[in-house]
Amino acid sequence: MLLVEDNLGDARLVEHHLNTSQVSDLVGNVTLHHEETLTDGLNALEDNSHDILFLDLGLPESTGGETLNRVLEEGVRIPLVVLTGLNDRETAVTAIQRGAQDYLLKDDLDADMLARSLRYAIERHQQEAELRRQNERLDEFASVVSHDLRNPLNVAEGRLDLAQEESSSEHLEIASDALERMEQLITDLLTLARQGDTIDERELVSLETLGEECWRNIETADAKLVIDTDHVVNADRGRLQQLVENLIRNAIEHGGDAVTVTLGGLSDGFYVEDDGTGITDVDSAQVFEKGYSTSTEGTGFGLMIVEVIAEAHGWNVRVSESASGGARFEITGVAIK
Repeated sequence: MLLVEDNLGDARLVEHHLNTSQVSDLVGNVTLHHEETLTDGLNALEDNSHDILFLDLGLPESTGGETLNRVLEEGVRIPLVVLTGLNDRETAVTAIQRGAQDYLLKDDLDADMLARSLRYAIERHQQEAELRRQNERLDEFASVVSHDLRNPLNVAEGRLDLAQEESSSEHLEIASDALERMEQLITDLLTLARQGDTIDERELVSLETLGEECWRNIETADAKLVIDTDHVVNADRGRLQQLVENLIRNAIEHGGDAVTVTLGGLSDGFYVEDDGTGITDVDSAQVFEKGYSTSTEGTGFGLMIVEVIAEAHGWNVRVSESASGGARFEITGVAIK
C-alpha cells in the first residue's frame, strides 16, 4: 500500500491501524510505503509494486481537485482511496464520481473503517477491470459484426446503383433509403459499443474550440451556433466530440433547419440547448432509451450514445426545457479548469 500524506501524525495513525487484527483478518498483511509529497508518490508508483493508493487531497504541492487531477492524468491503474478532512467531503464525493474507489474522513478513521475500505476498494477495482475486459471483447465483437454486415451491404448498394442507372423507379428509391438507414444503424451500434469503455486517458479540451469543430462536421443548413463558454474540461477528446456532435445534430434534427443552438457553461459542466419546439414530458422520460426517436430519419441511438459517453466519464446528463421553450441538455459532474 502506498500512502501519500504530508501529515506525519496522520501517517502514523494509518500505519497503526494497518497493524491491527481488524485489517489482517479482513485483507491479510499489508506493507506500507509512505511518501510525503505528490511528486514523490507519483515517482514511487512507477515501479508498479503497489496494489493500492491512499491519497491525501491536501498536500503542499496541490489541494483538492488539483491533487486528484494530477493523479488521474498519470493514468494510475491501481485502486485509489482519497483521504480528506470533514470540510472536504464534497471534493471527496467528486473524486468517487471521477474514478476513486472510496474516500475516508480522517477524523472518523479507525481500524475497522480502514479494513473495510481496503477490501472494498480492491474488490471494486477488480470489478472495474473485469468490466474493461468485457468492453474490449464487446468492441472486438462489434468490429467483426460491423465488417460482416457491411460487406453484403456494400454489394447491395453497388447493385442498386447499377439498377438506378438502367431505370428509375420509386421502389429503387425506397430501397436506397433503407440501405442508407442500415448503414447509419451499423455506425451507431458500433459507436455505442465503443463509447461505453472506461475512460483511461484524458486531456484538457476547450469547449469553445471543440464546439466550432463539431459545427463544421455537421450538416447545419440555416441553423446558427452560439458558444457562450470559455470552459476547459478534462475529457477524452474524441468521445467528448461525439457527445457534442450528437447533441447538436439532435437539436437541428428536431428543432428545424433554422434553429439556434447554444453551447454554454455551467458551474460544474456545460449544456447544449436550442430554441426549437422543445420536448414533451413523455419524451424527456424516454429520450435516452435504446431506439427511441420522434424523427423518421433518426436511428434512436444518438442520445443513448450521449448518455453512455457521459457515464463513461463519470458525468451526469439530464434533459429539460430551455428558456426559449426548446430542448436543453445539461452535462454535470465535469471537472472545469
